[in-house]
Amino acid sequence: MGNQSALKYSNIRGNDTSASAGSPFWADKNTNRKTVFKKVMKQVWRWTKIAIFLFMMLMGLWGCFQTMVDPTVSQNSLIGRGLEFGYPFATTGDYRFDLQMAIDSNQYNSLTFEWAISGVGPTSPFYALFVWPAAAIVTMFMWVTKNWWGGMNALLAIFLLLLFIRILTMAISLKSSFQNEKMTEVQGQIAEINAKYKDAKDNQSKQMKQQEIMALYNKNNIKPFAAFEQMFLTLPIFLIIYRVVTIVRPIKVTILFNIWNFAAAPLTQLFSNFINGGWTYIFFLLLVIGSQIFSMKMPQIFARKRSRNASTASDEGKKQYKKTQRTQNIFMIVMCVIVAFSAVGVGVYWFLNSLFTVAQAWIMHILITKRKTKDKQSGARLVNFDI
Repeated sequence: MGNQSALKYSNIRGNDTSASAGSPFWADKNTNRKTVFKKVMKQVWRWTKIAIFLFMMLMGLWGCFQTMVDPTVSQNSLIGRGLEFGYPFATTGDYRFDLQMAIDSNQYNSLTFEWAISGVGPTSPFYALFVWPAAAIVTMFMWVTKNWWGGMNALLAIFLLLLFIRILTMAISLKSSFQNEKMTEVQGQIAEINAKYKDAKDNQSKQMKQQEIMALYNKNNIKPFAAFEQMFLTLPIFLIIYRVVTIVRPIKVTILFNIWNFAAAPLTQLFSNFINGGWTYIFFLLLVIGSQIFSMKMPQIFARKRSRNASTASDEGKKQYKKTQRTQNIFMIVMCVIVAFSAVGVGVYWFLNSLFTVAQAWIMHILITKRKTKDKQSGARLVNFDI
């Protein structure tokens, strides 16, 4: 009986002498320590990323709601009104940098360099950790370059701030773009799977549908949520730059090229001050909106160029493509409305951001093209080897 019990136990266990099934990987004594370390670090990095993304999303939402409901951060295009960042009154003797409340202003809050010590002004982790440091750097840069013509120092300050943020988030942006490219490549197959289970109502069919989609993702090394990582960073980044260009005193008083007021809204100038220079904002809107449309279309042009000889797999794939196009068109219209009603400084940000988007799309096109060329060459070598 003892031998039979031992035999049955060995049949269940097989020849595996490792830890029992269900034990964590670090409990396996036969596992290489280097492998264990890699697995542990992989889990640590995974949860660290989740924490970072959740924190950034929380900061973005915090800043968004505070901007809408907190009167201490209200925006006003007039000097000495709303929230302003700069030097304390009579520090430099230059009205473009020294803060002073307007005589008839009821809601004015200053965010000076002493705010971090005194705590006077709007309080929130969003302003303390993001807006204040960015505004301080921009203000110091504009003080050094205060004699530049036509507000070029403000233009360069926003450009450098955006460049710095883009560099910090480049890895995530590239990863997100690669995942979007892979998702685009399998859209036709996903559409076919959806059409296959179109009339399925039972739970078993729904589970089979999800299994087929996940198998397709695994086959093509696609992580569905990786494509959305950049979305967690977009909101706080936009709000940081939006607040900088609307509250920093030297930016607020800038007249770009001695034509466009950074604090004015283009649509307001068109309707209220058309004869006295408001008509020039038509060209500003054409420039910014045109750059936005161009930046949205260029990734699509590059994508079509990469798959010039490819055809849509099915009618369902064509429907999916048209649906994506409609979503992008709606987003484009919303962007145009935001540019028209926001301050010129915000429009300058969107213009510069579109340039970075086009540059990123071009870099992605080169990298993806090289990857596909390398994959084709590897496939050709394998075929020749088999022959």
